[in-house]
Amino acid sequence: MRLWLKLGIAGGSLFMFGTLFGFAIFPPFLKSQLKKQVTLKPGGDVRKMWEVVPFGIDFRVYLFNITNPDEIKTGAKPIVKEVGPFFYEEYKEKVDIVDNEEEDTAEYSNKVTWKFNLEKTGAGLSEETVITFPHLMILSMIMTVLREKPGMIGFAAKAVDSIFHKPDSIFFKATVKEFLWTGLPVDCTVQDLQGKAICSLLAENEGAFIKEGPQRYRFALLGAKNGTVVPDRIKVRRGLKNYLEVGEVIEVKGEKKQKVWAENGPCNDYQGTDTTIFHALLYEDEDVVSFATDLCISLPAYYRAPSNVKGIPTNQYTADFGDMNKDEHLKCLCPAPDKCMKKGYIDLFPCLGAPMIASLPHFYLADPIYLSQVDGLRPKKEDHEIFMNFVALAGAPIEAAKRLQFSMFIQPVEKFKLMKTFPNALLPLFWVEEGVLLDDEYLAPLKMLFTMITIVNVMKWLMMAGGLALAGTSGFLKYKEMQASQKLTITKVSPKVTANGNAPGSTEKKWPLNVSTLQSQNVPGIDN
Repeated sequence: MRLWLKLGIAGGSLFMFGTLFGFAIFPPFLKSQLKKQVTLKPGGDVRKMWEVVPFGIDFRVYLFNITNPDEIKTGAKPIVKEVGPFFYEEYKEKVDIVDNEEEDTAEYSNKVTWKFNLEKTGAGLSEETVITFPHLMILSMIMTVLREKPGMIGFAAKAVDSIFHKPDSIFFKATVKEFLWTGLPVDCTVQDLQGKAICSLLAENEGAFIKEGPQRYRFALLGAKNGTVVPDRIKVRRGLKNYLEVGEVIEVKGEKKQKVWAENGPCNDYQGTDTTIFHALLYEDEDVVSFATDLCISLPAYYRAPSNVKGIPTNQYTADFGDMNKDEHLKCLCPAPDKCMKKGYIDLFPCLGAPMIASLPHFYLADPIYLSQVDGLRPKKEDHEIFMNFVALAGAPIEAAKRLQFSMFIQPVEKFKLMKTFPNALLPLFWVEEGVLLDDEYLAPLKMLFTMITIVNVMKWLMMAGGLALAGTSGFLKYKEMQASQKLTITKVSPKVTANGNAPGSTEKKWPLNVSTLQSQNVPGIDN
């Protein structure tokens, strides 16, 4: 076999193998493996991390200290000062997990534990830092009654005097630890009608309080949830039958649809995952949707731009609370058809049973109407937006910051002396940030994945280039050979000469000429 033919066969084979392996074999193989790996298969690595997050998630709490409580009582604009962050390590786990093979689902309860980290807390701050803060239980009671049964305000005012021993203000001074974890006292040993009526309602929801003894409770923002199992059961799809469904919420508390928002509205549907897992192979223009059980709403995150985290290519997503006045899909969040919240705010009362308003911190990206009612807020993109950086191939968020602020409306309440001359305002209370940036230990498999992809891509192009080079060399050699075969060969023919110097058959006499003859012979007919 000629050399050019050998090189041609080798080059064509190398090019075809590089093309087939790089474009037709490796990508489908990689996708099939990712589809199998990113599922909630019992015993799998992804399932183990889904069940128990093996590291503490960053949990920061910022509280708004009320700097002019006495002036507010006389109608002045509230002035707040953000105090924080108070840094906690948040440990999440799913307990009492029950798998259903036929449905391809897993059902579980959540358990969250927070541990204080002084080193990462803001400079000069600790859990013993004292701030002035509204007594949220008192404020919540009054604003709920005002909202639901305004004629019962007088009754509620007497209950406050009874249970909280005649407070002279709704603003209390206490440590951050008391407000967040250990709680302020709630005395339900009282015997008056108003106090007993309210306490009977509290007894129906004891899980929201820290129980100190018979009919004695303490109320804290997070204390009752710390280290306890939330009884609400959540059922999600495992993704073994369809990888696109992994983590999707299909039931909460045994209900396939909520009964929280406007009847028959899409807001009652469970859309998205349980926020802890997402399917592999995310498309660039695909929204990442998760259902927040503590807010009773599904939150979509929208693709923003390509990004990079620690050398790993990612896609960045961002989220906000939208505008229920303009978005038809959000109108079901309106308390009434003609009472929609302004852009960027959500009334959580139907979900929590408390008059809390959710927004991004400092009312970032929200209608500025309420910014003018309070001094001390400074909305800023870098500090207050929600963002997530996803590895699209694996559907893995490797960096994220979920930020959420809780506020409560205040207003003059004629029949409640502690708020009789209050201003109208949306009072910011606190905001939290739940963030994560995976350590190198957990990024190693992802880095290995991209290293493998890079190696395959390099090899693919090298093989294709090498194949083309060999094919080109083969063509060149073939061309040279063809050129050589087409050249004319010219042979010079010399006649044979006889001894007398004539050609064969010639009668012409040839004189033998040489130097000596010319010199010694005389020319005939000429005398010497």
